[in-house]
Amino acid sequence: MTTKDNIDAPDIKTSIIFWTAVALSVVQLTVPIFLHLLDLQLRAIHVGIGLSLAVLVFPFSKRYRENKLTTLDIVELLIIIAANINIYLKTLQIYMYPGSARTIDLLLGIALAIVVLDATRRAVGWAIPIIVIGLIFYALFGYIFPGMWKLRGLSWKFVVNSIYFSPLGIYGSVTAMSATFISLFIIFGSLLSAGGGGKTFIDIAFALTGKWSGGPAKAAIVASALFGSISGSGVANVAVTGNYTIPMMKKLGYPADFAGGVEAVASTGGGITPPIMSIAAFMMSEFLGISYLKIIGYAIIPCVLYYTSIYAGVQFMTERLGLAPIPEDEIPNWKDILTFRRLSCLVIPIAILLGLIAVGRPLLTAGFYTCLSTIILMLITDIPVKGIRASLRNMLDALYDGGVSLARIVPILVSVSILVNMVGITGIAPKISSLIMEVGRDNFIIALMIGTIVPFLLGTSLPVVPTYVLSLSILAPPLLKLGADEVALHLFFIYWSLLGGITPPTCTQAIVAAGISKGDWFKTGINAMKLGAVAFIMPFFFVWNPAFVGRGASMEILICAVTGFLGAISMAYGFFGHIKNKLNPVFRIVFFLGGLLLLFPDHLYSSVGLALAVVTLIIEKMMNKKINLEGLSA
Repeated sequence: MTTKDNIDAPDIKTSIIFWTAVALSVVQLTVPIFLHLLDLQLRAIHVGIGLSLAVLVFPFSKRYRENKLTTLDIVELLIIIAANINIYLKTLQIYMYPGSARTIDLLLGIALAIVVLDATRRAVGWAIPIIVIGLIFYALFGYIFPGMWKLRGLSWKFVVNSIYFSPLGIYGSVTAMSATFISLFIIFGSLLSAGGGGKTFIDIAFALTGKWSGGPAKAAIVASALFGSISGSGVANVAVTGNYTIPMMKKLGYPADFAGGVEAVASTGGGITPPIMSIAAFMMSEFLGISYLKIIGYAIIPCVLYYTSIYAGVQFMTERLGLAPIPEDEIPNWKDILTFRRLSCLVIPIAILLGLIAVGRPLLTAGFYTCLSTIILMLITDIPVKGIRASLRNMLDALYDGGVSLARIVPILVSVSILVNMVGITGIAPKISSLIMEVGRDNFIIALMIGTIVPFLLGTSLPVVPTYVLSLSILAPPLLKLGADEVALHLFFIYWSLLGGITPPTCTQAIVAAGISKGDWFKTGINAMKLGAVAFIMPFFFVWNPAFVGRGASMEILICAVTGFLGAISMAYGFFGHIKNKLNPVFRIVFFLGGLLLLFPDHLYSSVGLALAVVTLIIEKMMNKKINLEGLSA
């Protein structure tokens, strides 16, 4: 197909995208709550509108301009609409007579599966489609594989029935979450941003930290943690907060690569920062069948240690460079921040959300009333200042942003739902489990290290949610059989799903941060890894010792929190401390090892780590003092 096949109607397409995105947000806010549809019908509506918008928003290839509607787009839209109307009308048949697809159903199923994979490719690239295609190939031609991987080939009719004409596959459990509470919380994030949440978070961060040395970098940590908890995207977090914080860091003397690294690692941590955390945390609550408030409690200590590592690294780097605080006239005034208009859309909806969850309301209900309260508060605070017309336009823009964010995530989650189904019908998970079990019988830590491979590799190219779900479906069963705590294991996969965003060579958050700082993306990624070193180590320890995630005796939890806190500071000093003597490399290694030992779930190792760090610090300070005295006498 050439560009001549394009329909030259940029204004029409722009309008279609805008109103489709608004419609998707409105449907997701109302239909699951007010219309008592069967599960498959709700999912068909969600998939139909969400995929259609994705096809409109993301062009088929770079050759096509985003404001051009191609013939292929129209064909895909027709397939999406026809296939989902078919499912909506035949829902009862699917439930009552499994595997009863006729020829027309099978053809629509094949066509829709192709469109789903293409929409996913458009949104995030080839990674997920290749994995799904590989598993479908394995399902159909497993008989050609050798040894334990040999599979009796499944018929194509069975596979298509499972993918399309069933409450599995395209319309499976992951899609169910996408069609309900995931959509609501993505829309909530867009509403908060439109209500000025992002700017308020940044102003609060600068007001809190601006008077301290290294204020901009510390503000980046606070702002990114706050904003990241509502944005759901590390890249979006870097783009929004980084445009404020990175230029300020550079202005006060931080190297570009370090400034970008601070923003990248701080933004990545938003996904594990209570109280909102990320969509993956809500899914974790659903998977485990426990209150989201408990998930918040389990995440607190790892989150504190993560940001302790970053904050300590920034502090030591600031002392090393001898940097000054932010100028007084550039620090926001608390009187301008602490107003009803600035804080109401942040504080009240989050209080409503946590309150409803605390009294046992489902996530869907809590999410609905949280979004509704945000909309009402936005109108109350905006109309007196902007007028009715501008306020309604701002509301529509927020719903549009929410719809576009959904268009990015819907094809991904639908593809993941297919993938989870394929993992189930091919029986590949037990085969992988047997390999991990065989290794784990001898060494649990090695089994865990094998378990990091899938989420880490997927996390370098995929968002957190699909990476987390895929890792969970394939790797959780064997690790649970080896004795891993289920809460700790879920957090383990969430952490490793996040870390790909700051790890070269992909490190998307670091690349975006480097683009803003004009630094080297690779060095930015390395700085981000050094600042977040605890995050690469801690997941092993909190699976090894669940006290790190608040699972255990109170005294054990307290000891883990304290030793982990000291360990994070020691490792940060090893990387960024101002060590001026000839034994610089040795001291840095010893500080890192001391910090590592402090994280160990063994009091002897922790004591040795603390002794190493303290003794080395004393020796290092004495040597520095001697060097300074010699310099003065000279």
